[in-house]
This record gives sequence, structure tokens and C-alpha cells, in this order.
Amino acid sequence: MLFVKSSEYNRRLAICRNCKFFEASTQSCGTLIVGEEEQIEVQFKKKSIHLCGCVMPIKAKLSLASCPANKWKGMLTDSERNDLLLLLEEIETTGKIDDKQRNQFYAYKDQITQAYNERSTCSACIRREIKQMRETLKTS
Repeated sequence: MLFVKSSEYNRRLAICRNCKFFEASTQSCGTLIVGEEEQIEVQFKKKSIHLCGCVMPIKAKLSLASCPANKWKGMLTDSERNDLLLLLEEIETTGKIDDKQRNQFYAYKDQITQAYNERSTCSACIRREIKQMRETLKTS
């Protein structure tokens, strides 16, 4: 769930390495950002974008990560990601998951992993999967 397939990883990394903002010495998107440093703003296609400063061989592996210049996207759109976060929050707030929510959760998980995921009916198992999904969303 956390990582993309090797073919997607290689495609993303090739795009990064050919980007004018890529810093080869640090393998980062723009200047490597450490700690609380601010992202660098640049002009790209007549728009201001903030370079992430991430180490791209790591970021390119993450299924939900995306390029700040939109040269490659995560497995979810921003709208889908927000909807998923709302769904997870709703489930965590109520402490219960109904069939509709369970189906929505697994549909997002299938989309992220690009594979069919076995549907569990075990409450503890689903809670564990939701916790893993939350961690994945935090790291991307």
C-alpha cells in the first residue's frame, strides 16, 4: 500500500532526474530541506510552485506522493485524498464501520495499491488497516 510498483517508481524518478529543479548532488527536488526550513518558490509554466526539497529516490516510491510541478501524481487526486481522510475521521470518531464505509475504504485501498485487496470483516483487522492508511497519508 505504501509503495508504487517498480515500473512506476522508475518512471517517476526518471522524470525527476530530467527536471531542471532536480539537485543531483542531494537527489532532491530543489534545495534539500532539513528541519523547519521553508520550501523554495519558483516559476514553472507561468505559475508559482513550491519545490518540496524531498529526497526523490525516497519520495518517488510513495504511492500517495506527487510532484509539486504536477509532472507525476499520487495514486489519489487531492479530492479523493480529502474524501478518504474524512472517511477515516468519521470511522475513528464513531468507532464503528458500516458496510458502505468498509466498501469505500477498500475501494480507496485498491486504487492506492493498484490491486484488489481482500475485504476483512474483522473489526480489529480493519482498525489496523485504517491505522496503516492514516500513517501512509501522513508520510506522503
